[in-house]
Amino acid sequence: MYLCGVFKCLEDIIIMIIKFQDVLKTYKSKESGTKALIKHKNWFPLKTTPALAGIAGSLIGDGHVQGPPKLRIDYTSKSKEELRIFSEEIYSVFKVKGKIRKNKTNKFGITYNLGINCSPLARIIILLGIPYGPKVLNDFSIPKWIKCDKCCFSTFVSRLFDCEGCVDIGSRCIEIKMYKSLEHLLNGIKFFNDIRNALDKHFGIKTTKVFLEGNINVRKDRIKTRGIRIKIKKRDSLKKFKEYVGFGDKIKQQKFNLIVG
Repeated sequence: MYLCGVFKCLEDIIIMIIKFQDVLKTYKSKESGTKALIKHKNWFPLKTTPALAGIAGSLIGDGHVQGPPKLRIDYTSKSKEELRIFSEEIYSVFKVKGKIRKNKTNKFGITYNLGINCSPLARIIILLGIPYGPKVLNDFSIPKWIKCDKCCFSTFVSRLFDCEGCVDIGSRCIEIKMYKSLEHLLNGIKFFNDIRNALDKHFGIKTTKVFLEGNINVRKDRIKTRGIRIKIKKRDSLKKFKEYVGFGDKIKQQKFNLIVG
């Protein structure tokens, strides 16, 4: 259903360009697609930017893209401020607004959900290489246009650390952890190795090797998952992370400043 956009390679920079026709081809009929897209014709041609990379990092982190037939975007957080910032990022690029509602089904505390019902936007997000459906149960990778571009990767990994990372003040390190079902564990390990390699390639940031959480978690649906982790421990690499990447999350950045200065 979904087609790749056009890539232009400039040295080590890859620009992905999505045209009106690229998205139109994802619809079952040309007529219905044209009707849905014509109001958003100012989006095209869409070129990849660090702003889009940041949106990708947030969606691969705490966000969720619903695939066909719903085709919508959700983002859940305990912080309304985090949702507001993400909503403003979407609006700055696409001029599309979402609605924030209190999540009444979460038993582990108060959370809020930002819902964006815009099928054309969801189609573009998927064309950009952002996974849809439950990420723990699906294979995905860092889109090439992000992985190979220094600025895009910096923004992407910063948002991913905002969502999935933590600062360990006692051990003076930072780490990122994501869960994957056992059937998709190898894909998750590859995803983390791609993060390691890009951090080193672009910024000289060294991490630990990818390692797995000791315990296997059994979800309510009986699917078994395991945490995949990497840490940044070396002081020189921590300084480089602060200089070239950093946390957008203010609380995490404040904790990070305590261990790196």
